[in-house]
Amino acid sequence: MKILYRYVLGEHVGPFVFAIFTATLVLLLARIFKMMELIISKGVDVLTVGELFSYFLPSLLAMTVPMGVMVASLMAFGRLSADNEITALRGAGVSLYRLIWPVLVAGLVIAAGMYLFIDRVVPESNLRFKDLMLSIGMKRPDLELKERVFIQDFPGYELYIEEMDDRTGEMHNVTIFQMEGGRLKSTIVADRGKVASRNVRGVVVLELYDGEMHEVSPDNPDTYRRLRFDRQTVNLEFDSELVRTAHAAKGDREMTTAEMRDAVAKLDEGIAMTAAEPAATYIEEKYQFQQIEMLTRRKNEYLVEVYKKTAIPFACAALILVGAPLGVVVRGAGKGAGFSFSIGFFLVYYIMLLAGEAFGDRDMIPPFLAMWLPNILLTALGVWLLIRAAHGMVTLPALRFLDVRRWPLVRTILRKRKPRWAREEEARMAEESRR
Repeated sequence: MKILYRYVLGEHVGPFVFAIFTATLVLLLARIFKMMELIISKGVDVLTVGELFSYFLPSLLAMTVPMGVMVASLMAFGRLSADNEITALRGAGVSLYRLIWPVLVAGLVIAAGMYLFIDRVVPESNLRFKDLMLSIGMKRPDLELKERVFIQDFPGYELYIEEMDDRTGEMHNVTIFQMEGGRLKSTIVADRGKVASRNVRGVVVLELYDGEMHEVSPDNPDTYRRLRFDRQTVNLEFDSELVRTAHAAKGDREMTTAEMRDAVAKLDEGIAMTAAEPAATYIEEKYQFQQIEMLTRRKNEYLVEVYKKTAIPFACAALILVGAPLGVVVRGAGKGAGFSFSIGFFLVYYIMLLAGEAFGDRDMIPPFLAMWLPNILLTALGVWLLIRAAHGMVTLPALRFLDVRRWPLVRTILRKRKPRWAREEEARMAEESRR
């Protein structure tokens, strides 16, 4: 049996490496245009761009390795089924369950390695990528502005942008909170705005249009002033110490599981303290609500990222439960149909993962369920397919449908492509058979 197990595992190596290489290359090509923009518009040298690619590569491998596992299991078992080797093994008393278990064990080993890789290597590479992009972005500070995020990189200010065009710098629904001594001093709200970047290192100049300024006196909270403006200029300066030590400001993609759990505990304390603080005015109450909402969403983002670090590696094992029986039963529908079905199914899985991440961040679904629901559905489908394939299922109706050669329109087109003499010969033979 050891020889058989080594043989089955050996069938996976080639497709596994090929799938990872191909998928990673395709995803890197999608990033080349962004990197070329850095070279052309920012004057970044080629070696620095290559360094960015090296830091970006681990995050791609976190996605392409599970894809390679599924493609490898489907192609390996599909080849064994097409050559009737699985049929011969069944005749010798070797069931599909015995054939798949060493592959499943190998998938679990890959899953364990992937967890360590995603938890340790990927955050560090993401952090270095972020540091390098930050040093490049300091040549044009407005690149640091992002939409729908509370930006706290400017001392004494907090900035929130609802919508922003990264190419033109044009913004919509801009809110700026000016802080003084830990308290809210004024709030600027504008319908429109744009970045008027000056050639000064670490400074962003905003031009705001059609807005209002709300200011509360720090000495007398009952004194409130409201000022409308058609055009207002605001200078925002980066904290030089923050820029110098940018590697210390980690996001959820740059943190390990332990670091994110510590951050969640601190956020829980921050939410409790913010909710307990009394608000003297409507502006402060609104600011307090926004702060709690921001802290809660940040907490959910950390929790989603924690569960995603375990969900994606486990998918390596779960995808084997789908790919192996799918490769066995795919012979009746054609290799092209089965391969396209597996790629389409894998894309659906990642779409579900991304949708779960979005729902989990917004607390619409519990973070654990948001990340693990695709794996649960995947495992259930894989177990069902494995049982059906082990009991001699030839193919699936869905796979027959995916074979384009069976589609009526394609069959009509193929018939029309036949030369005239071939159609006449078919008609003559049909007439003779009727006689």
